[in-house]
Amino acid sequence: PDPVGMVGDDACWLDGNGVAGLLAEVFGAELTTVVRTCASCGTAAPVGAHRAYLGPGTVLRCPGCAGVAILIARLPDRDVVQVHGSWSIELPRG
Repeated sequence: PDPVGMVGDDACWLDGNGVAGLLAEVFGAELTTVVRTCASCGTAAPVGAHRAYLGPGTVLRCPGCAGVAILIARLPDRDVVQVHGSWSIELPRG
């Protein structure tokens, strides 16, 4: 089988709901229902439908083409986040 973090039929992954807690910690809001549009293939899907690969960091990949949606690395003193594609997020105030 493919190692964790590699794309393929035998790869170990969770759906985006499996990292809901991590996303909430990093962004301060529930994001699994947020719709992301892939810059590579145009697929519009909720973050919860993306594939999450765990390793030294967390990578969410598009359910349509497996393009990278977000990379999250948790370091001792900060979170490093790279977001790809178009995200439509509505956050309640106060």
